[in-house]
Amino acid sequence: MTEVASPIDRLRRPDGTLDRAAIRRILPYGDDFLFVDRVEHLDSERVRASFAIPVDSPYLRSHFVDLPVMPGVLIGEGLAQAGSLIVRYNLREPDERHVLGLEIERARFLAPARPGETLIYNVEIGAANRRAARLEGDVRVGTRRVCQARLTVAIVERAVFRERLENLPIP
Repeated sequence: MTEVASPIDRLRRPDGTLDRAAIRRILPYGDDFLFVDRVEHLDSERVRASFAIPVDSPYLRSHFVDLPVMPGVLIGEGLAQAGSLIVRYNLREPDERHVLGLEIERARFLAPARPGETLIYNVEIGAANRRAARLEGDVRVGTRRVCQARLTVAIVERAVFRERLENLPIP
């Protein structure tokens, strides 16, 4: 993919990074489910982002109560959120689309991550078109690799997705 000027670039700080407030404007998540605090690098092909695992988080207090570790599925969610930033960066109108998980391939959780540590997400985009993208990345704490995965995401119009969701039959 070639470098594109993105509406996301307007949210960058003078040093080129994106802070949590900017990330919240890009990703449709509330504070309790946002697993990206800072973006150090973002272009049309890759992202490097981070998340400081809060010491006092309720999901950590309730996950292995005698040995708090960040749940692997939430580490994977953070990786997907970081990756969705690349997809959105490549969209002309990122606010009009949702980026939804389609497939998680070859996810491996290699080491635990603990409260107080910082997860570093490194994600690259592979094949992509207007409907889907393949992402590959890893998560590290310092030099320790915590997770690696390949993800496929769908790119859908928000209005169409909302309409289809609202029209699903209720069991």
